[in-house]
Amino acid sequence: MLALVALTGLLPLAAVLLRSRSSRAVRGRLGLSEPSRPARLVRPAAIVSLFLLLGVAVAGPTVRREQARVVRRDVEVMVVLDSSISMRASAGPHAPERWQRAASFAARLQQELPGVPIGLSSLTNRLLPYLFPTSDGRAYDLVLRESYGIQRPPPAITLDRWVTIFEPLEQVAVSRFFSPGIHRRVLVVLSDAEARPFAEETVLHELERAGTEPVVVRFWRPGERIYDSGYAGYHATEAGALAALRRAGWPAFSERQQGAALRMVRGLVGSGPSVRVALDRREVSIGPYVASAAVVPLLLLVGAGTFAGAFRRRLPTELIRFRHNASARASSTSAP
Repeated sequence: MLALVALTGLLPLAAVLLRSRSSRAVRGRLGLSEPSRPARLVRPAAIVSLFLLLGVAVAGPTVRREQARVVRRDVEVMVVLDSSISMRASAGPHAPERWQRAASFAARLQQELPGVPIGLSSLTNRLLPYLFPTSDGRAYDLVLRESYGIQRPPPAITLDRWVTIFEPLEQVAVSRFFSPGIHRRVLVVLSDAEARPFAEETVLHELERAGTEPVVVRFWRPGERIYDSGYAGYHATEAGALAALRRAGWPAFSERQQGAALRMVRGLVGSGPSVRVALDRREVSIGPYVASAAVVPLLLLVGAGTFAGAFRRRLPTELIRFRHNASARASSTSAP
């Protein structure tokens, strides 16, 4: 592609060179002085630079950056994302749905905790991991973007209307959702909390006994609907879910309290020893910057064109002056 763009640039370059040659012949016949070498080279050099920069930009050049990855070894975070049908509710047909707002918060959380291993899990009436805690931010972003969604995976068979239940959160205390030896654990639950009533104090006690500190952020607004004909009868419920969690001792925040929730998670994570585990390599495309640099030779071409236009307007005056001088010389030669 680079060679093709470069060859394309040979056509206007050849045209400029031919025109320059013919202009030099005309100036020689008229006895006009030649322009300076820099003035003659501006347009060819600008054309070559323009097409060379465009060719490089099309080739997609990249710059590789390497940065040491420093990881905390004393703490891990598991983000639990509600994937039940009710998370499709929104304030309008084109407004962000609950699950999308929860995903945005999960992405922000990862950025707020550099070096802290973070994992992802889905919650319906069972708790299933997407990704175990990792310090690889690219893996986290990829799983969050490609794996999380409504009923991905679907819930287990249920006979009642409550698809979301919080009892499975106890599995974090007994199953290996965190790495062995990690005693500082933070469980961040992102849900609309439209769930079957459960023993809030008992579940909280089991989590705390296993060294796990839960934080709930509720993505829910009154009056939200699911804008799908199959769920037209849905309406937002459980307006008092946050109050019930708080009475039982759960740190629970509304969607408008995301800043406070982030501060609490940062406080629970705290500070601790870090180790260097790898080098993160990142390739950054510089093609757009190279393409932007092509503006400079383009401006030179425009300026050269303006100068050429002024020269062409001046040429008749020079021709008249040349003829006048030629006539004067002829007269002085023929005089006795």
